[in-house]
Amino acid sequence: MKDPRAGKYRKIYMDEFRKAGSILKGRGGCLEWSQHDYQAFTYFEPGVSLVFYPHKTTAGNRHLRVRDQGSKNKPLAAELMAALDSGAGHTCTFSSKG
Repeated sequence: MKDPRAGKYRKIYMDEFRKAGSILKGRGGCLEWSQHDYQAFTYFEPGVSLVFYPHKTTAGNRHLRVRDQGSKNKPLAAELMAALDSGAGHTCTFSSKG
């Protein structure tokens, strides 16, 4: 089933995109909007692939989660996901499941 909010991610999650860009700045990776349904944007750098995706909590709140998407360097991916969570103030934004 297609996400009813697909195609609107750039408008809905622009603040989060900018925040992630600020947190990951200077690493030499590539943060870009995703063309896939249920993915807002992605981040790639050598050995690391992260995907940011919309999530709705049981309380009805919406935010972005981040997950590893087949990274070869798992410790670095985990470090970056922790930095994103910390940089967002340990809110639901950029939390990771697992």
